[in-house]
Amino acid sequence: MADAIGVGAVLSGRYRLEEPLGGGGFGQVYAASDLGLGRRVAVKVLTLRDEWAAGERSERQGRFRREAVAAAALSHPNVATVHDAGDHDGRPFIVMELLRGTDFGRVLLERGGLPVGDVLTYGAQICAGLQHAHEHGLVHRDIKPENLMLLPDGVVKILDFGLVTQRDATVTRYTDPHAVMGSPAYFSPEQARGHEVTGRSDLYSVGCVLYALLAEGPPFSSSTYVGYAYLHVHETPEPLGNRRPDVPGDLARLVHEMLAKDPAERPASAGEVAARLRAMAHPAAAAAVPVPRSPTALDQGARHLVWTLLEEGEGLLRGGRFAEADRRYWQALQQISRQGADREPASFAAQFGRARALQGLNGEAAVVRRLRQLTEETSAALGSGHPLARCVASYAAERPEPQG
Repeated sequence: MADAIGVGAVLSGRYRLEEPLGGGGFGQVYAASDLGLGRRVAVKVLTLRDEWAAGERSERQGRFRREAVAAAALSHPNVATVHDAGDHDGRPFIVMELLRGTDFGRVLLERGGLPVGDVLTYGAQICAGLQHAHEHGLVHRDIKPENLMLLPDGVVKILDFGLVTQRDATVTRYTDPHAVMGSPAYFSPEQARGHEVTGRSDLYSVGCVLYALLAEGPPFSSSTYVGYAYLHVHETPEPLGNRRPDVPGDLARLVHEMLAKDPAERPASAGEVAARLRAMAHPAAAAAVPVPRSPTALDQGARHLVWTLLEEGEGLLRGGRFAEADRRYWQALQQISRQGADREPASFAAQFGRARALQGLNGEAAVVRRLRQLTEETSAALGSGHPLARCVASYAAERPEPQG
């Protein structure tokens, strides 16, 4: 019989489980105390069942560990942060930031259809997080309301990378790219067929989520897995405007583009969808003649808070208080994300601060690649001549090349 792990257990001598937060067939999540750093965290422990054969147990353990590896490679305000991973008596576990929020499955049950403005804001955040994952070669493959958490401050976090797959053909895939995986109400036609998936499969799933948030339910309904698969592959969703007449035409058209049967007919990237949703949320700004952006593009209240957090982070860095500095920069990124200002200098300043804080915590080797990536991202967004872009490039150039 699988050994029980529950409240009161201390995993790896460090993480004390204190409160069950929920879970399902794949894992149980607990609020816990990190006894080493004195902070609250969330710990997800793999569920093992007595009736599972050895092969199934091994496959689930491997997939669970791969979730930790996949999520740990990402650092974005709209992706849940993974702090650590390990095994306790043969049971894999993942340590994540503790999120006090509500998943969108419950939001739909409690609130039904959401205001259009909220859907635009939430959708842009989801797509921003997915763009980050896709840029790292990762396809989520299980985007659904239950894997998206809404925090009290309006920030959306993408959870559960357990079905992630690598798009790079030169690396070992985390799961079979042709396997039929995902949640049937929200999976793509290519997933239903068992075909290979790309980032555009995630966009189809986001389209289903946006449809559900606007129309109080996903585009298709069936009582069986096979029924859902048939509908996704062969049937056209009811026009969103029929289900909810007040949805703007531009938004309805975008959602239906995302729900195209052929991946090639969907938007080119999650970043494109995020930009279009933000433009709908802020039409006056989108119509303006593009000008070089500055930190003052943030709303006044948010600007003051963001730069206060950045200044506090710099002070903590100088004092060698790296964990606290990282927390300040992370808080700044949450505020920036809420404003849809991910391409502002303030966003890159906060990311640069986090990289230096993590360097202090884990050493230079842990952040060299991230610094080089950040150099490219900052230069692309702000221009290579921008003072911040030059600062990041200079700092990265002084770090040694990674070995191996």
